[in-house]
Amino acid sequence: MLGYDGTGFWGSQKQANVRTVQRELECALERLGGRTTSTEFAGRTDRGVHAVGQVARSVDVRPEMPAEAFRNALNRLTPDDLAISSVSRVEAGFHPRYDATWREYRYRLWVGGKQPLMERFAWTRRTELDCEAMARASVLLEGTHNLAAFTGGGEGVPWSARAAARRGTVRTIYHCGVRAVGPWWGILPGPGSGIEIRIVADGFLPQLVRTVTGGLVSVGLREHPPEWFAELLEGADRRSGPVLAPAHGLSLWRVGYDNDVPDPDPNGKQIVSLQPAHTECG
Repeated sequence: MLGYDGTGFWGSQKQANVRTVQRELECALERLGGRTTSTEFAGRTDRGVHAVGQVARSVDVRPEMPAEAFRNALNRLTPDDLAISSVSRVEAGFHPRYDATWREYRYRLWVGGKQPLMERFAWTRRTELDCEAMARASVLLEGTHNLAAFTGGGEGVPWSARAAARRGTVRTIYHCGVRAVGPWWGILPGPGSGIEIRIVADGFLPQLVRTVTGGLVSVGLREHPPEWFAELLEGADRRSGPVLAPAHGLSLWRVGYDNDVPDPDPNGKQIVSLQPAHTECG
């Protein structure tokens, strides 16, 4: 498992001539094992998106080394904005993307004055948001829905190739919640409050969480009522969907496998009934 500050990366997936998480991880593995190594990730994150629970797989470049020693050695070879939190040896055939049963993303906002210590990790809004209205809108996404109105990258329109795929833009959202959170850094004096949007689903689509966040902020600003989300689900067309929230407030929080379960919701309710893994998770 690995985490990273996405500010300095052009996303997680390796691309030519730019710095990515995958490229830095593979370079560290090559230095540790003395041979070129490829990796697969549980999910793609866009430029500027962070992670605390990303999962990656590679061949075992140092099979004689205990897992903890392997992690420590690899961490000495990775840059400061990329860290390995745990290493496990798995059975042949394990795939971090296709074997996942659920994923969790969290998006954080700060409503108030400028806070330099969190500018890279939360979307700062100066105007007060109606958190209760945002919460009422968020629960409308729970269940199995066509999420085309919240799908970016040109894949949420009726004529897209995604629309013709087996699952298309249909996903099951086990939990979508909005809650107030306290400052998680050294705060400068002045009024303000934090908001966290948490989504747990069987799979994600391009820019889904950022688009949902943009819509929830519109509801919080009272530009739309909470019921607008039901209209967007029914219309299933990105052209009528919300604006896109910036990347830097978003983190890939956790990926679940087998009998893993997410943390309960704020009321202590278990979130997800585990389903078989899907082979087309985004």
